[in-house]
Order: sequence, then C-alpha cells, then structure tokens
Amino acid sequence: LTDPTDVVTDPGNGDVYVAESHTNVTDPNLVARISVFDRNGKFLRVIGKTGTGPGDFRTPHALEFDSQGRLVVADRHNHHIQILTKDGKFIREYDQFGRTSGLAIDTDDVIYTADSESTEGVHPGWQRGIRIGNLKDGKVTFFIPPHVSPNSPDGAMGEGIAMDAAGNVYTAEAQLRGITKYVRN
Repeated sequence: LTDPTDVVTDPGNGDVYVAESHTNVTDPNLVARISVFDRNGKFLRVIGKTGTGPGDFRTPHALEFDSQGRLVVADRHNHHIQILTKDGKFIREYDQFGRTSGLAIDTDDVIYTADSESTEGVHPGWQRGIRIGNLKDGKVTFFIPPHVSPNSPDGAMGEGIAMDAAGNVYTAEAQLRGITKYVRN
C-alpha cells in the first residue's frame, strides 16, 4: 500500500477498501487508487488510476458506502466526490462539496463533508467548511464555516468528519490535533 488515507469495510461481504495517495500530486510517480482486499486480507483488485477523468483519482482521501452499497470517494485534489459501484464502475460525480478531505453518510443518504483545504491558491472561490447535502441529487443544503479564521495557520476545518444520533457533527482537526464538536440547534 502507498500512503493510505482511509479504509472502509463493505457491510455486505466484509471486503476492505483502502484509499491510497497522500503524496504530493506533482510527483510524477503519484499513486492514486483504491485497493480492495477480502476480509482475510487477500488482495482482490485495484479501483481507479491516477488522473482527472471519471473513475480516476488524484487524492482519494475518504471513502464511505451509501445506502445502496455504492462506493463514495472524496477525491480531494480533483475537487469532487465520485460515486462508483463496488467494482469501480463510475456512476456520477459531484463538484459542489468543495475540496473534500473527510466524508460521512447517514442512513438517509445525507452526506457530510469536511473541506479542510480550499483556499484561493488551490481552489479559488471556495471556502473551507462543512457542507451537508443530499447524496441522491447532490444538492448542498447546509454550510458551516470554519470555527477560526479561514486563513489561520492553525487550521480552520477538520479532515475527518462524523455525526452522532442527535445530529451533532464532529471534525478531526489535523493542525489543531483535536476534535471539534458542532452542536445541532
């Protein structure tokens, strides 16, 4: 494996999907793929390759399965979310969730994304923050801005994201080295 960024287990059969690529995207030997293993660790296949087209990746940074068993990939350096079959066939992409570092999906296919990297230099016109929306149509319904200045050297948004049964959202802060809780009102 090359610089793993996330791992998710298929709830149906226990296959393990590992996102690979936390390398500098300008590296000519960039590895950007998802490796799949069975529940006993036997290698099964690779999904995707380095690139910018449908089913290609530059930094597959987060993985989840939706309610239909489709693989949802936060392809951070390509600035979009991709939805694939378990075998890697491209279904669709959404670019309205920013430069997603982390994602979570609830049982109603509401998607929660953490954009920790959007700046004028790497994603002009976008702001770091949490975007919450509908995975079925891709519509972003909520935006939570960073809890500190968007240009803070201490970070402004977590890279990982989760939610609890009460609707609170948590982000894992890489720069601040902690957890931020956003309380649902």
